[in-house]
Formats: sequence, C-alpha cells, structure tokens
Amino acid sequence: MKKFVKLSLAAAVATAGLTSTASAVSLEEAIKGVDISGQFRYRMQDRQADGATLNAGESTNATDVEVEIGVKVPVNDMVTAVFKIDAAPNTADNATNNDVLTVEDYYFAYANGAVSATFGMQNIPGRLTDGVQGNGLVALYNTGAGVTVGAAWFNDHRAGTAEEQDAKSVIAMGNVGPVSFMAQYVDVLDTLDSYNLKADTKVGPLSLGVEYSETGFDANNTDNSTLKAYASTTIEKVSLKASYASTGDDNSGSLHANTDVWANSVETPSEWLLWQLGTATNGDMDVVAIDASYPVTDKITVRGAYADGDIAGTDATETLGQVTYKMSKNLSAYLRLSNLEVGTNESDRGRIEVAYKF
Repeated sequence: MKKFVKLSLAAAVATAGLTSTASAVSLEEAIKGVDISGQFRYRMQDRQADGATLNAGESTNATDVEVEIGVKVPVNDMVTAVFKIDAAPNTADNATNNDVLTVEDYYFAYANGAVSATFGMQNIPGRLTDGVQGNGLVALYNTGAGVTVGAAWFNDHRAGTAEEQDAKSVIAMGNVGPVSFMAQYVDVLDTLDSYNLKADTKVGPLSLGVEYSETGFDANNTDNSTLKAYASTTIEKVSLKASYASTGDDNSGSLHANTDVWANSVETPSEWLLWQLGTATNGDMDVVAIDASYPVTDKITVRGAYADGDIAGTDATETLGQVTYKMSKNLSAYLRLSNLEVGTNESDRGRIEVAYKF
C-alpha cells in the first residue's frame, strides 16, 4: 500500500463518482489521503493430459489475466471506505474474451482503539475458503495480551456450499509464548459446521507448523478432514520445506470454493497444494513433499519440488521445476513446469507469468 500520488484513469473515475454528488470540493481535496494498491498479472499456460481421470487426451492452452485496483478513501478519523476494482479476462483454447470491470469488494472499515469492524461485501476471513466474498459484518477485538478475538456474520456468501444460507463464525488468533496460533469455527445454517486450528513455532533454525480442518455436514455423517504438518529451514542459501498431508476417508476439510484452472485442487490456505497435486476434494489421501529454492543471483531463483503419496490407494506423484526472475521490487516473472502422475494417468503443465504489484 502506498500514498496515492498519481491517479490512474480507473481510480479517478471511481473516486470522482464517489465524491461528485457528495460535495463540490476540488479533486485535489477529494483525493487527499486516498491510498491505492493493486496488481497486473498475466499468465500464459498449457496442459496436456492422458488418462480418464485427468481428462483423456486433453491438450489445452489458456491465458489468465488479473487486474486489480484497491482504493481506500478516508471518511473520518475512524471510518474508511474500501473498494477493489477487478477485471479477470480468462481465455482458453485460443478464444478471446475481454471482461468488464467489476467492483469486487465494497465495505466500510471502522477502527477505534482495540476494536475494528468491516461491514459490506468483503473477503470471508480465515483459512477455510479460497478468498471468496460475502455480504456481512466482521468485528475484531484486540485483548492487549497478544490475542485478538472476533466474530463474523454473512447473510449471503460465495463459498460454494448453500450460498443463500446465513454463515456465522468466531475466530481467535495471536501468540502464546513461542507459539503463534489461529482457531476458527464456522456454522452455515442447516448445512454444515466447520473448524480450523493452526499453530506455528520456531525451534532453533527450524520453523514448525501443524494445521487441522474438519467439516461436518448436517445431511450425512461423512469423514471430511485435512491434516497438515510442515518444517522449514535455510541451509547456507538453500531454503528447504518438508510437508506431510492427509485427508479423511470421504473428502478434505475445507469449505470448498473456487478451483484453479484445470486443477482438481482448491487453492484454500487450509489445504495442501503443490501445483497440480493437492488435498482439496480428495478423500483418503496421504502425501509427503520436499520443496527447495536457491538464489542463483540477487534476481534469479531456482526451485525444485517433489511430492509422493496415494489417493484412495492409487499412487500419485508430482515433480515441479521453476525459475523466477525478480527484475525489481514490484516486477517479477517465472517459468514453471510440472509433471503429475496418478496411477496410469499423466498430466504435463506449464506456465509463464509476469506480475506487477503497486
């Protein structure tokens, strides 16, 4: 987030629309104190897959574009109006498509000492969804003892499960001694109950973490859960991370939201995901993975990762390689290649991404 100095056309239109009917002040006065942030991300990607469970004979290319502009407008000393303007034109199979701009988030943010609240269309807090939105109220209270507690209510949401039903949540996060933690409980009316527990700590040069999510559906008694454990460290210049993940007999534990292009996995923080291989939507899964990165120069980093496990008794592996070039603080690009094998099925996937953040 940086101080708004030079107004882009989209932000100028949005700000002018907000202020023109409210007062007759000059544009300079209207934008005083306004902050802006965002990103422009462009991806070209390709996938070739063989085998029934990976879309037999599939050969697909696509582009994935993300254009976001976030605007914070101070209303008074305690209230800020927040908007996120978004355009995500995605194309596949050589098709062309230009999506219109949409106002994705729009809410009021209130802050007064230890109390903060947001009211309107906003991201649902916590790690159980894939950054999806809902219309509602989120309130947080900082206890002053290293712990923040809060509650949320959404009268509609985009979490993919009973979207028309009320969703209520309580959450707590903070630090107890050397352990940082987060705990959340979610109830979707007449549909499900879900909870998530996460804890992280450091032991010498090691960073350790564990996370557990579980969802129980009112209509059945299925086993839907995800357990993750991970350890990371840096040796010389090599960053290393080892992970273990498993899911319940019937499915994983998150509130399933949006799926990535072509992938079977949901990009939800509570789930484990390498790139093609992930725990979300997969039942009876066990997997171990190792991920290593090495900075060749101050601008170029290489990465290699390998995951091995099984899904309901079927062997599953993924091998991944990536080269990242960070041209400047806010501009980077990478080339990523991956091979996924599930039993006799195979999928090769590649991507080139350029991302500018401001």
